[in-house]
Amino acid sequence: MLPPLTLRYLKEFTDDTGLLQHAKYLMPDRREGYSTDDNARALVVVSKYYDLRRSREALRLAKIYLSFLYYMHMEGGMFYNKLSYDRQHRWDTSEDCYGRAIWGCASLYASKMPEKLRLAAKELLEMSLGSARSLKSPRGIAITILGLYDYYLKIKEDSILKLIEELAWRLVELYNNVASESWRWFEDIMAYENARLPQALFLAYDITKEKIFLDIAKKSFKFLSKITIIDGIFWPIGNRGWYKRGGVRALYDQQPVEAGAMVEAALTAFKITKREEYLRVAKIAIEWYLGRNSAKVRIYDDENGGCYDGITPWGLNYNQGAESALSFLLARLEIERSKVKLHIPKIVLKAT
Repeated sequence: MLPPLTLRYLKEFTDDTGLLQHAKYLMPDRREGYSTDDNARALVVVSKYYDLRRSREALRLAKIYLSFLYYMHMEGGMFYNKLSYDRQHRWDTSEDCYGRAIWGCASLYASKMPEKLRLAAKELLEMSLGSARSLKSPRGIAITILGLYDYYLKIKEDSILKLIEELAWRLVELYNNVASESWRWFEDIMAYENARLPQALFLAYDITKEKIFLDIAKKSFKFLSKITIIDGIFWPIGNRGWYKRGGVRALYDQQPVEAGAMVEAALTAFKITKREEYLRVAKIAIEWYLGRNSAKVRIYDDENGGCYDGITPWGLNYNQGAESALSFLLARLEIERSKVKLHIPKIVLKAT
């Protein structure tokens, strides 16, 4: 059985500046400050949650997260990613961070939140769009497409459709430059949040009907599923070396963000193709959080709505950082929004 949707974790880890990034066990680790990555993902969460629940708490949190993105916005359209706890230092940026900020703004604008807040999100998004055409990172491109997809469905402007198509063709080019019969992927390495790449192409196909987007989305997602589902258990690529082409894949550390992205991508694929095989993948990936994993331990924490930071060779990483909780919330929300029924049987956990 799936846990109910709750914002408990976000309420506990969010102060008047934003969502704190890391944790020491169950406590926010203020030494590590804040990140745009997490505040943008949190904005996606509360925007989608509000559409389901009309929650005042979600609205309050959305104002904090959007304000954070405004503060981290850079001249030219990119975003600083890291902010110190004392708010004295902003540093670091990445194309992934940019994509998540676009996704956060788009999700808020496409939501049913109050109009003035939505317009503020639209303004920030429009101020940032100029950087989209300079993107080169596969994940930066893919995550930006996720946001632009939501934005396009709301405004239906040809310029946004053309931008999505342009970015999708870049993923196609990356795939064609690397892929072979035995390696159907976009790079010579499978690293983090892998499922976002085929997910973006599924979405691009949905609004452009360009068949090559669908073809590569299906092939790459099937390849990813074959590698990461072993005997009916989701076993994500580990971050201790990832999986280099021709090498041995890393089994650890397994991180929650991989399972969450896999759930979302599988549900996107099902929405567009109506093929039941994708629901099976979504079920296997969400079960990873609930104990059907290589360690037979529960990653989701029912007490506070957070998640442990993954599985190491020695067992659970007991810290509960923001990315981990957000990955589950995004996946759980997508299950709720898609209205699919995933039968989750009782999972036998390892004795502790």
